[in-house]
Amino acid sequence: MSLSNTEFQGAEDIEQRQAEEVRSLTRHFRILIIGRANVGKTTILQRVCNTTEQPKIFNREGHKVFHVLDIISYHY
Repeated sequence: MSLSNTEFQGAEDIEQRQAEEVRSLTRHFRILIIGRANVGKTTILQRVCNTTEQPKIFNREGHKVFHVLDIISYHY
């Protein structure tokens, strides 16, 4: 059984309103994604957040980890 186009659009509208409601209640949130290197963790995060911005990465002690490209662009 599949949804008609109208039913699908209605369900999509409800999900959009629910997402907007959650966003209005929360200013900031943190996401922890754990996994092996080069398996798509950043890609999943970017898709969920609808962005191409690189995430901020912190080590176990809570210090921000800088990418080599961040350091190069910071100095120029």
